Amino acid sequence: MHFELTSDQSQLQDAARRLSQGKLQPLLAAHPATKPLPKAAMLEIFGILAQFGLTGARVPQEFGGSGLGMLDYGLVFEQLPGVVALALIAHEGTISRLCASGVAQAEPQLIEALLLGTKIACTASTEPTTGSDPKSIKLRIRHAGGDAFLTGTKQWITNGTIADVALVTGKTEAGGELQRFLVKREESPFHASEIACIGLQQGHLSELSFEDVRVPGRNSLPEGASTMKTLTQAWLINRPLLGLLALQLAQRSRDIALAHLKDRVQFGETLVNKQLIQNALVDIDASIAAARLLCLSALDAADRGLATQALSAMAKRQALTTADHAAGIAMRLCGAMGLATETGVEQNLRDIRMITIPDGTHEILTLIAGREITGASAL
Repeated sequence: MHFELTSDQSQLQDAARRLSQGKLQPLLAAHPATKPLPKAAMLEIFGILAQFGLTGARVPQEFGGSGLGMLDYGLVFEQLPGVVALALIAHEGTISRLCASGVAQAEPQLIEALLLGTKIACTASTEPTTGSDPKSIKLRIRHAGGDAFLTGTKQWITNGTIADVALVTGKTEAGGELQRFLVKREESPFHASEIACIGLQQGHLSELSFEDVRVPGRNSLPEGASTMKTLTQAWLINRPLLGLLALQLAQRSRDIALAHLKDRVQFGETLVNKQLIQNALVDIDASIAAARLLCLSALDAADRGLATQALSAMAKRQALTTADHAAGIAMRLCGAMGLATETGVEQNLRDIRMITIPDGTHEILTLIAGREITGASAL
């Protein structure tokens, strides 16, 4: 077992860090921090990510993907700004699902555009009353004249308002079977609106409305064992990736707190000299390091074909719990400055809270891991 990065991995991570600091962060800083980025800015971001091979991280190489290992993907992913990382995971995850459903063979030009970042993708599964239970999906599909007509609402959809294509799941009116469609916004216009949230406010968390929207029958995607396998594999990767993202935000809060403690003088000496302060910093560093290793272990297991639902669920569960707690301590260590927007600590904490929901809440992740550990489903 080796814990040291290879030279290639170190170079990859350094390149990702330079990419984030030199190109992505300045682009984000050029726009209001509390408003969703314009689509033009997001297209520029996806173009930058495409040059790095990140828009096809999970796409097979025969379809134009980068063939990046998932552990390597994680080392890059944790360097990205939160808004960019969430948009990327939704975009490239959708591309990989479309490829698994045969779209790469049927429409190679579309897949190429998505990989180049000239078009943006999203997956629309969740609804106002549907999260982790796909059986409760209410969007209705009516078939007529060889086409499908979609009616219903999708909610909490990352990239929804800026997406050119959406992978939409609904139920047929006739038999209630789940069915998926590739919905191209130009030929099947749907309404999309932003959802105001406490964090990651430059991102695009959206509600999509379908009012008898016509979708050509040719855009129906097949269902089968490969579809469920692709979805399961996505969860196995997404959860530790999101965990790494949250931990990186917590690390930034820790760094801000440490700098503050080294400068802040109380009772005749800097706060960093206080025993309780050092105890808090050690707790933060140890917890972040442990949770990060669990996330990296889950990604390494995916690369070796040994990933499990329990390991993936526990990785995100532990990472988000750790990140939330660590960032909270960092805010407290900053005193009143922790409440000030200028330090960025409160922003990191709000952004971490946004990551607790995608791909499973704490409670759902607990049930998933518990089911695999015990062999008994409590769902």
